[in-house]
Amino acid sequence: MADRFPSLDDFSAGQTEVVETNTAEDNEDFLARERAALGEDAEQFATSQDHVADVKDDNDNLLGGAEDASPVAAEVSGFESSFPAIDTQNEQVAPGGTITGTGAPFPPSGYASYQEPEEEPEPVKEWRARRDADIARRVELSEEKKEATVKKAHEDIDDFYVSYNNKADKLRSQTRTDAEQFLANREDTSAGGTSWERIAKLVDISGKGSRGGASGSGKERFREMLMDLKKDQNAPGVSGV
Repeated sequence: MADRFPSLDDFSAGQTEVVETNTAEDNEDFLARERAALGEDAEQFATSQDHVADVKDDNDNLLGGAEDASPVAAEVSGFESSFPAIDTQNEQVAPGGTITGTGAPFPPSGYASYQEPEEEPEPVKEWRARRDADIARRVELSEEKKEATVKKAHEDIDDFYVSYNNKADKLRSQTRTDAEQFLANREDTSAGGTSWERIAKLVDISGKGSRGGASGSGKERFREMLMDLKKDQNAPGVSGV
């Protein structure tokens, strides 16, 4: 059936009519030759459709009708009018294959051409200069403040160690003096006088402050009693044990 319709090359050349290639007689001859070639085995391939009467159609219409090919030609003509042939010939290619031009200009690039940067307005320049000067001034003040803080910290540390060393020296000197005085008093109290006189040398009975038995300190009674024992030569324990 495909032989009835023109090929694409023939269609492009202008052929639109249906070409009759096979007839009913050709089909019957073909079947007869096949049966003769198969011989007795032809009955194995027989079907129930072999004995059905064929519809005779001079035009070999697919639907079995006797219509002519004019509707097909009309459809082909309508197709050609709706979809004209496309000319694939590139007019800008020379016979030798050399390209003589481009079909369309190149699309514009996404990058614009380089332009010199515009000069900043004078107010912007003045503002930028003031800003830079202010930043520089703040940085300078910050550095000065930092240096002053570090210097003061070093001075405070030095003063602390000086004061600490001075106090330590004084304390060591006072401790040494007190130790020497204690040893001298101990030797003095161990010789001469009565027992109460030696005891009075070890105790502060000056009457000054709370340690010396001043009035209101709670030790004034003890101070008075110790002084009386010191003066009494006949007091108990004068001669010692």
